[in-house]
Amino acid sequence: MALLISSGISAQYKKASFFGKSGRTYEVGSQMYMFGDGKGSPMGFKVGFGRDQDGKRFFSSWEIQYIPSYKYSYTTTDYYSNKPVTVNGTTKSTWVYALNYSFHLLKNEEEQRMVMPFVSAGINSVLSKGVKTETSDPEYANPVKGTSDKFTAGIGGGLGAIINLSPRYGFKLQGGYNYQFTMGISNQYDDNPYNLYTSHPYASVTFRLRLVSE
Repeated sequence: MALLISSGISAQYKKASFFGKSGRTYEVGSQMYMFGDGKGSPMGFKVGFGRDQDGKRFFSSWEIQYIPSYKYSYTTTDYYSNKPVTVNGTTKSTWVYALNYSFHLLKNEEEQRMVMPFVSAGINSVLSKGVKTETSDPEYANPVKGTSDKFTAGIGGGLGAIINLSPRYGFKLQGGYNYQFTMGISNQYDDNPYNLYTSHPYASVTFRLRLVSE
């Protein structure tokens, strides 16, 4: 019993320490994914956690991104007749993990500037995605191009600015480009795939809470 109580107190102390540590950042916002190619620019949502300490120009964060189901459409040809085929579908919800490293272009002092521009680079991995529904026209066609659902990861970079409303609260605006690559088990569409999560420009806005020393 004493061991359980001690473990509980220790866990609560660590939790309080994590949420009370100066320089911790917490973010919630939205992001536009400009896929194009029949997928348009779906809007997603994200939460992030990071570290941005006074006096240091490098800062980092990791985030979980969520993209609700969106529609897609593309054209191809029939394998046997070579006639046009149109494929329409909707995706499952997409979940993405991203890790970003950034650098303040101006000095990051305790008396913060209202606008803090930065450059950023990072990596991402798509945790979950897929096809929810899909139809082809004509219905019984054998399309040459097919929807691919392989594992997707990427690297990217961008520019942005933190708008400080106060030492604790602010907004982070960012835009950039993610280059995606795929890997996985071979299938019949390897030579002509239609990927659901492709390389794309993006733009995001997040509300940011930054813990500061009392």
